[in-house]
Amino acid sequence: MVRLMTVRRVLVAVALAVVAAACGGGGESADSTVAAAAVSTTVADTGTTVPVSTTAAGIASFQDVQPAVIQVVAQGTFRDPEVGFSYNSGAGSGFIISPDGLAVTNNHVVAGAATLEIFVGGDTTRSYNATVLGVSECNDLALIDINESEPLPFLEWYDGEITAGLDIYAAGFPLGDPQFTLTRGIVAKARAGGDLTGTSSIDHTIEHDANIQPGNSGGPLISADGKVVGINYAGGAQATTTAQFYAIAYDLARPVVDQMMEGDVEALGINGWAVFDESIGISGVWVAGVTAGSPAANADILPGDIITTLNGLPLGTDGTFKDYCDVIRTAGPNRPMNVEVLRWDTSEVLRGEINGPEPIALAFSLGQAVEEEVDTETAGPAVYSGFETVTDDTGRILVDVPVEWSDRDTAPAERDGVQVPYIAAAGNRDGFLNGYVDPGLLFIALDPSNGIDETLAEWSFPNDCTDGGITDYSDPVFTGKYQLWLDCAGTTSDIITLVAVPADGSATVMILAQIVSEADLDALDQAFATFNLTGG
Repeated sequence: MVRLMTVRRVLVAVALAVVAAACGGGGESADSTVAAAAVSTTVADTGTTVPVSTTAAGIASFQDVQPAVIQVVAQGTFRDPEVGFSYNSGAGSGFIISPDGLAVTNNHVVAGAATLEIFVGGDTTRSYNATVLGVSECNDLALIDINESEPLPFLEWYDGEITAGLDIYAAGFPLGDPQFTLTRGIVAKARAGGDLTGTSSIDHTIEHDANIQPGNSGGPLISADGKVVGINYAGGAQATTTAQFYAIAYDLARPVVDQMMEGDVEALGINGWAVFDESIGISGVWVAGVTAGSPAANADILPGDIITTLNGLPLGTDGTFKDYCDVIRTAGPNRPMNVEVLRWDTSEVLRGEINGPEPIALAFSLGQAVEEEVDTETAGPAVYSGFETVTDDTGRILVDVPVEWSDRDTAPAERDGVQVPYIAAAGNRDGFLNGYVDPGLLFIALDPSNGIDETLAEWSFPNDCTDGGITDYSDPVFTGKYQLWLDCAGTTSDIITLVAVPADGSATVMILAQIVSEADLDALDQAFATFNLTGG
């Protein structure tokens, strides 16, 4: 649709440009009761037993990390701007950090998931459930607890200096393949930029050339002696002829993981990414999933919403998570934050507080704006039973109207010899179009050469109604003006006419609604929240 088609393109471009890869965390030191004796695991795809060289502290060689690397299969309801809701599972990677089953992966792998299924070391014959102990959106990290009573192989953190040229290995399960993969490379930059993906904001990253792919998200970047140098989480940048990939450095990840032992850190409970579309003036954080019981869920933020501002600061204007995370860090844990949300499906703007007493609510109600001016004492329904979307026969315009307005015309109308998209809906369409006692709605898309003021003048009723004035109108996509006409033809019925244009100037739209009863104000709000051009 015109309102969000450009954003849709931006979101898809972001998703393709950033190959989400991996993220990690830290945990407890090795349990001294775990013997220094060799540990082994049977890998299902080969049927062979893989020996693991360990010390009392953990795995001691990059060649032996496989039994401590996990595949995370997350299943739940996620919202993609291109394909809509997806109920399928997605897979990422991770690694075990203590013998009792604590493991690290990315926030974007697990946030909002209903179930987590864990496969250890590439063994597909057995899976485990896992519990999320804590997440951090701003660091793109998550700490999970694998439900297994037996001691598990684990990885330790690297404790040396990260320098350019350091040999490293990327471990994980790319592209959802259950077969373990290990690729080799070197560190190109020890301190690359930290605002790279639109899914986190950290001080710096490790840039390297050990190939990773989608599905490597959360997997470890390993040193030659089997220690975790970083957590792979992004890739796809091209430096000359060599693709570069990025990991969260261990010295940044480990303190966050320690904090996640106690719960979430710098997180509101969303799985999302930054979006920016200058052409229609929309930027913010796209919400793909929401974690139950989180501050975002308690505020009634939904998958498909775009968080446009926090504490009055516009988000995502540079295509990154930086401003989003800066506000969260400045506000502090569990502190109220003012939030503005653009709801994708209806183009409604909602405002309220995260960590506040009430959920977010509609920011602008035309029904409320005109309620004092219009007279709705005429007999009529108190509420309509529901609303449904009506699309014109050309597929060019759509709008939600009450179910009771079942007398409809969606055939094109002729204007100056040209067929234009047209919708008329009412309980009694003839009474609506030819009188003032029946509520209803007209929606027409005109050539963009039709000016706002000229179109308002054309759809005016100076001989029958009292002029209630003209008011400027804007929503996240359309701008224009609306005019009130009151007490038409000696009745208490009122007319509201809106003329507006989208940011791309592709058409001039006109909506006319006749208000007869209290219920018609709700119908007015629903129409103004949902009217759209489909781009057809």
